[in-house]
Amino acid sequence: MANIRDIAKRADVSVTTVSRVINEHPYVSTEKRERVRRAMEELGYLRNQQALTLSTGRTQRFVVVLPYMDHPYYGLFVNGLAKAALAKDYRLVMWQTEYRLDQERQALDLLKHREVDGAIVLSHTMTFEEMETYRAYGPVAVTTVGAPETISSVHVDHYTAFCTGLRLLAQSGYEDVGIVLSRPDSPSSIARQRAYFDEVASARERWVWSGYLTSEDGIRLASVFLSQQERPRALFFSSDYVALGFLGELRRRDVRTPEDVAILGFDGHPIGQAFGLATMHAPNEDIGRTLFDVTFNEMNGCAPTTKSLVVTYLPGTTL
Repeated sequence: MANIRDIAKRADVSVTTVSRVINEHPYVSTEKRERVRRAMEELGYLRNQQALTLSTGRTQRFVVVLPYMDHPYYGLFVNGLAKAALAKDYRLVMWQTEYRLDQERQALDLLKHREVDGAIVLSHTMTFEEMETYRAYGPVAVTTVGAPETISSVHVDHYTAFCTGLRLLAQSGYEDVGIVLSRPDSPSSIARQRAYFDEVASARERWVWSGYLTSEDGIRLASVFLSQQERPRALFFSSDYVALGFLGELRRRDVRTPEDVAILGFDGHPIGQAFGLATMHAPNEDIGRTLFDVTFNEMNGCAPTTKSLVVTYLPGTTL
């Protein structure tokens, strides 16, 4: 296998110049840089990542911690992260946790063992107090509201966003409203429940459905919902994915929307638009891109950052 001395000889430059080109050092002429890159290609040189890490102190990798890799909700976050990472020549290490604390700890241990330069956590069960202990080894960023100042956070204000959606339902003539949540005790679900009981005069505990994460859960909810004698006239879902499962099952049973029950989703996933789902659009791809940027900037000496992005309404035929 070719080494940097072989490349230097082929390109007729010094070993130092080759090293600078490999490490993206700015002070190399365009002509020499092209000669080195051409020599690398001709000799089939592969950059030694371990050697690069030792020379720069950087791995060029961030770990992305998420509960499920096959859930569409996280796809837009990851798309934004991937685009930003590509622009900075970084790689993403994806770590699925299924909300298991031991897995979250293993993922963040990559930071402790210097296997990654930073950690981006899209959803978690770990407390912020424990998460802060990893800050000694590199930057950590989350999508959660309420993170301490030492942890970067890029998020939407779920309380305000849910209040906006509930007011929209009220303006559309829906007084009896229920909500459908994922994890009942997550910070976002707690904020959404608070918005529900603050905004809806007819709010009822039995009209809060929790534990619905997938489209299959939405199908299951449709059976539960239709079996009840007293039902709300509208449902506000915390996930488009669950809302679409619910909507599909209603259509199979010839239940009309919004005539029989109105549906409002939350995410703004593109697939929802294909089915006419009215939804609150969260800019998840922008959040992913910004998460990468604040983590990268913090790694380079900037202070932790907190940013809140705005949720907007996307109309559809279900409302």
